[in-house]
Amino acid sequence: MSQERTADINFLQSLYRYLLEEYNRLTILKTDLERSIETLKALQKAENEEIGPLIIPVSSFLSLIVEGAKAKEALILMGGNIYAKMAPEEAIKEAEERLDEVNRGMSEISLNLAKVQLEMEKAQRGKATRAR
Repeated sequence: MSQERTADINFLQSLYRYLLEEYNRLTILKTDLERSIETLKALQKAENEEIGPLIIPVSSFLSLIVEGAKAKEALILMGGNIYAKMAPEEAIKEAEERLDEVNRGMSEISLNLAKVQLEMEKAQRGKATRAR
């Protein structure tokens, strides 16, 4: 019975770590989406005027400095390395919908983390009770 209880605790601890990692991943995604929305809103305001200078990342090792640009359209990653060209207001709507999904996911993970933590505490109390 002791091995079974230890296996349960180990499983719950693994599940807890997995959920925590997923929550952290979503937190990073949330921050990225929020920044994207802020940038798109700034670009939307400057749709008819030139903005700059801008730093445009090309890769991990290369960024370009652009003195002036008009921002009439944005490319939005749709998934699977497929991008869609959209007006800034459409891109904002798309990013806000994704942000809502991320927030719902984070809420769900938070609830599951709390449930797993309760189960771990029960399992550890049960193990301590049996050890006496």
